[in-house]
Amino acid sequence: MGRKQVLSFTALFFVSSVVAHGEPVTVEGFVLSESFIFQPQYWPNPSVALLDATDIVSGRFDSYVVADNQVLGRFVDPLFTGEGRYRIDLPIVPPGGRLDLNGDGSAGLGIFTVVSAPNLSSDSYLEQLEQYGGLFSILLDQRTGAIETGTLLLFSEDGVEAFSAGWGEDGAWFTEDDPQQVVPQGWSVARLEADGSVTLETNPRPEIHTIEAEDAASPDFSDLGYVEAFDALIDHLRTRYAYSEFRGIDWDAVSSTYRPVMEAATAANGAGDFYLALNDMALSFEDTHTAVSAGFLNEAINSAKQDAELSRFGAGIGAEALVVSDRDAGILPGDMIIVSRVAEGSPAADAGWTEATEILEVNSTPVGEYLSSLPLIEATGVAELQPYLRAPRLFRFPDGADVTFTFRTPDDQDTQTVQLTAGDYMVPFEPSEPEKSSMPIDFSSVGGVAIVSWRNFSDHMLSKIAVLEEALQIEAETGSTGMILDLRGNGGGLVELYQVMASYFFTEDDPMPEQPFDTYAYDTDVGGFVRQFAADRTLYAPRPDLAFTGPLVILIDQGCASACEYFTQHLQRLDRAVVVGQHASLGAGGFIDRIAMPEGITFQYTAGRTTFRDSNEPNLEAAGVIPDVRVPVTLETLAAVRNGEDPVMDAAFDVIAELSNPRLKLTSTPWRWTMAATADLEEIEIDASENYEVTLSEDGSYTMQSDCNRITGDWTLEDSMLTMTPGPATLALCPDPSRGEAFARLMTSSNTIDFNGDDLFIIVEGDDYRVLQLEGAETVR
Repeated sequence: MGRKQVLSFTALFFVSSVVAHGEPVTVEGFVLSESFIFQPQYWPNPSVALLDATDIVSGRFDSYVVADNQVLGRFVDPLFTGEGRYRIDLPIVPPGGRLDLNGDGSAGLGIFTVVSAPNLSSDSYLEQLEQYGGLFSILLDQRTGAIETGTLLLFSEDGVEAFSAGWGEDGAWFTEDDPQQVVPQGWSVARLEADGSVTLETNPRPEIHTIEAEDAASPDFSDLGYVEAFDALIDHLRTRYAYSEFRGIDWDAVSSTYRPVMEAATAANGAGDFYLALNDMALSFEDTHTAVSAGFLNEAINSAKQDAELSRFGAGIGAEALVVSDRDAGILPGDMIIVSRVAEGSPAADAGWTEATEILEVNSTPVGEYLSSLPLIEATGVAELQPYLRAPRLFRFPDGADVTFTFRTPDDQDTQTVQLTAGDYMVPFEPSEPEKSSMPIDFSSVGGVAIVSWRNFSDHMLSKIAVLEEALQIEAETGSTGMILDLRGNGGGLVELYQVMASYFFTEDDPMPEQPFDTYAYDTDVGGFVRQFAADRTLYAPRPDLAFTGPLVILIDQGCASACEYFTQHLQRLDRAVVVGQHASLGAGGFIDRIAMPEGITFQYTAGRTTFRDSNEPNLEAAGVIPDVRVPVTLETLAAVRNGEDPVMDAAFDVIAELSNPRLKLTSTPWRWTMAATADLEEIEIDASENYEVTLSEDGSYTMQSDCNRITGDWTLEDSMLTMTPGPATLALCPDPSRGEAFARLMTSSNTIDFNGDDLFIIVEGDDYRVLQLEGAETVR
C-alpha cells in the first residue's frame, strides 16, 4: 500500500467506502501573501501541489520530496491576474511515505501539506529547492524546522491510525506526550490550531489556504504623514534592521538628525525634501541593500534630485579621475588618483594636465581624505570600493566654484598648485568598461570555451534556466575546454534562482550543500534575531545529463551584488569556481524587505543577515566577494577597454587554460585504480583500490603503490602521452589475489591518457587490459 497501483476490485470497494462516509475528494483554497516578493517578477510559472510531509512530521529535513510523492494541482483562478484560487483532486490512494504514530507496528498514515511555489525548472513537478521556495498550508518554526500551526491532509489506510489530538505539556507537536485520536479511513483534514488543539474534518471539499507568519507582511506607512511615516519607519528599523549592532547605529541619533527635515518637508509640503532626507539617511548606513526609490513619473521628487545634484556637482573642470589599483605594485584603492582624460580647452588642459597626471591635494586637503568626504553614488560598506563610488564626483563642483589643486605631471617630479574655476566643461564619453549584452542571458563559445552571462537573478527566470541548459547541452556535445560565467553588473535577485542555477555545476555523487552560511532573521516571540534552522540538504543538476564538472571561472565587478555575490561565494568556497575581477563585489549580504512610504516612495532595508557558518562574521556585508585572480586598474587596462579589449575576460581565459592543463590535473591528487576494461570489453572492478595508487609530483617524479610493492621513478607528458620511467622498486611477492604485477607493468610504460570528468583513463596498447580507470584518492574515500 502507499504506492501507485492498478485500480482493482479491492480499490473499487474502497472507493465505495470512501463515498459512504463523505471524505474529502478535492481540496480548494487561495494562495495568499502580503510580502513584497509575492509578484509575477519573482513567481514565474507558479505551481501548486500536495507534498509528502511525513519527513517534516518525523523531524527529518535532509531530503526533498521525489516527484512520485507529489500530487500536482492547478489554479482555477490564476495568481496575479485573478484571486489565486487552486484545486487539487485527491487520488484514491496517494503516494508518499506512511507513519505509525500510535506505535502498533503498522505504518499506515500518510501526511501531506499544500505548497505553492515558482516552478523555475518548468518540470511537471517541484524540483529540489522549489519545494521550499514558496508558501505552505503550515508554518514551520524558523529555529527548529518543526511545525507550528496550519493545516495538513491525512490519509489513513485502515481507519485505525492515530494522530495528535493536541500537544502535550511540552507545547510541541508530534512528541510522545501528545494525546491522540483515531483518524477515519481515507482522507481527512487536520487543522493544527495555535492554542495546541487539533480539529479533524471530513468535508468532501475542504478549503485550505496557504499561510504565512504575521510579521512576513511588508509594512505599509503610505497613508501616514511625512513625520508620522518617518517615526514609524525608525521604530520598525530599531528592531528589524539586521545590521544595527554591526554598524553601531544609534537610532535615537538617526531620528534626531533627520526628523527636523521631515518636519520642514511637512510644513513646505515638499515631497522632494522628504525623499532626499530618506535617501541621505539610507546612504549613511553604507549598506547596499538599504536604499530609497520612487516612481519615475514623480515630478517633484525628480526635480528635487536633479536640483540637489546640480547645486553640488553640476559643473566640472574638464577632467576625469582614475582610482589606481595594482596590488602587485603595492598600490591599493585610494593610494593613487590620476587623471585619465582631459577635455580640450578646459581649465584642466590649460593647467597642463595630461593623462597620468597625479592629483595630490584638493583645496589643501590630501586627495584621499578629500575623496572620502564626498557622498557615495551607491551605498557600500566595502572599503576598497568606496573610492571608486566617489571618484566620478572628484572633479565636479558648484558652477563657478574656485578650487585649488596640487598635482604632479608624469614627466615632472616637482609638484604644482593651481586654482581652477568650475564651469560647463564636459569630457567626451569613452567606455570605461566592456560593453554588456542587453539580453537577459547570453551564451557564446570562443576558442572552445563556453561563455554565459546574465544581468540579474530577478527577471526572465525561466529563460535564464532554459539558456543555461542550452549552453550546457552544447558543452556536453562539443566537450568545451571550460566555462566562464560573466556576472559583471549582475545586481542580484532571488536566492532560489541563484541556487537552482548553481546546482547545474554539481552532480548527485558530488552535490552542493544548500546552505553554506548561517542566516539570522527577526523572531517576534524572542524579540530579536535568531539563527534560522538549516536543513542538511544538498542540490545537484536538475538534469543530471547536463551537470558541468569542468573548469569554471566567474567574472565579477563592483556591480555584482546580493544573489550574484551569494552565487559566486557559494561556488568559490566549495572550490568549484575561480573568481576573476578587478574589484571585490558590492557587499550586499542579507535578505531584504520593503516598506511603502508616502508619495509612492519605497524604503528597502536589510531584514535578515548571513554569516560564515558557526561564526558572527558577515560573509558578504561590508566585505564582498574577493577575487581569486585580480586584474589591476591602471591606465593600461583602461586603454585596453577603450580599444575594445576585455582584460578581465582575457585573464579568465588564462585561468581556464591553466585549469584544463592535463599536467595540473595529474598532479592535483593521488590516483587509485578502481576499474579496468579488457580487450574483450569486460569490465573488472578492482578490489582494495587503496593498494593501487600513484602520485605524480610537479617536479616530474612519481611514487606508486602496486599492492605490496613500492615503485618510484620519473614521468613526462607530451600532448596526451604519459610516460612513466621506472626507478627503484621493492620486489616482494604479493599474495594472491594480486593485480600488483599488472598495475606496475601497465603504468610504467607510455600510454595515452584522457579525462572524463574527475576520472583519469589510461588507454593501453597491446595488452589484455585495454583501459584503466583511476579516481582521485579523496573521491574514492
